[in-house]
Amino acid sequence: MAIFHFTVKIVGRSKGKSVISASAYLNGDVMKNEETGRISYYTSKKEVVYTSLMMCENAPPEWLHVPEENIKRCQQSIRYKRADDKDAALEKFKITFQKQRLWNEVLKIEKNADAQLGRSFEFSLPKEWSRQEQIDYTTEYIQKTFVDEGMCADWSIHDKGDGNPHVHLLVTMRPFNPDHSWGSKEVKDWDFVRDTDGNIVVDESHPDWWQDKKNP
Repeated sequence: MAIFHFTVKIVGRSKGKSVISASAYLNGDVMKNEETGRISYYTSKKEVVYTSLMMCENAPPEWLHVPEENIKRCQQSIRYKRADDKDAALEKFKITFQKQRLWNEVLKIEKNADAQLGRSFEFSLPKEWSRQEQIDYTTEYIQKTFVDEGMCADWSIHDKGDGNPHVHLLVTMRPFNPDHSWGSKEVKDWDFVRDTDGNIVVDESHPDWWQDKKNP
């Protein structure tokens, strides 16, 4: 088995990280950040052997729509014409387009300069597994752990053939409402003293009451 590793990071603006670039890297493809106009190129990464996008139940279904004009543009590209398996090349384009849409929608809702945009995971896979076993077990794990909990999952398997197959995974942080709109991120409800209507009781004798969240 490959040396086990499992790392988790936050992709956020405060650290100057780009969630579009992170997705383009794990997919080994090209993606455009509609907010900045910057394009991330990772087409030279040949170790991407499988890629997938798993949307949660309440995510907007229209985000999976790939316009016909974009499909035609893909079919006119040099990359498509040079591809040995054109059906696979077109399917890869559609998935990448859908992922680009997802993360650009995240950028639209997360406006703060220190906004957290997504969680990034990297973990190893047993090299003894066949490729299909790696895909099946990873899909099941991501479905149960993230997608069933209301997150969208953008992931790929990387394998350079050096005995270290591993998964790169990006998941959304903000939930979706039943009407497919974005929900609110988790709000920490500190144990303030509240009245019968649920409003915080202001203690005028304690001028810094609003800062004293743990011991109001």
